[in-house]
Amino acid sequence: MSSNDKSFPVTGLMFNLFAIPFNFFVGFVVGLVAPVAAIAAMVFGVRFLTGKLPFLSLKRDETPEARSLTVELVPTEQAKERFEVEKQQVLDELGSLRDEIKALMEEAKAREAAKGGEEA
Repeated sequence: MSSNDKSFPVTGLMFNLFAIPFNFFVGFVVGLVAPVAAIAAMVFGVRFLTGKLPFLSLKRDETPEARSLTVELVPTEQAKERFEVEKQQVLDELGSLRDEIKALMEEAKAREAAKGGEEA
């Protein structure tokens, strides 16, 4: 008699059913962690080899639509300062986007209120 004959048939089914969400969860976690770990390893390698940190900065041209990301090697002392400047620029752009969304929402609410007033 083999070891499979001694166990209940339900046990194998339960194992297979629980294996599906577990494998999905493991794949999801690895899919989130692996890119971050790869980027961290590249930054560490560049810092180890050059003594400087790679820094992404947004370059703007004459037209507002013409923007590009550039990678620059900066000394570690300047990295925090440059991060704060870039963060403030991004927050300013998001603030204007948030204001536009609020204006659109208020306009939609006003139209809905006008439609409700006409029907009554």
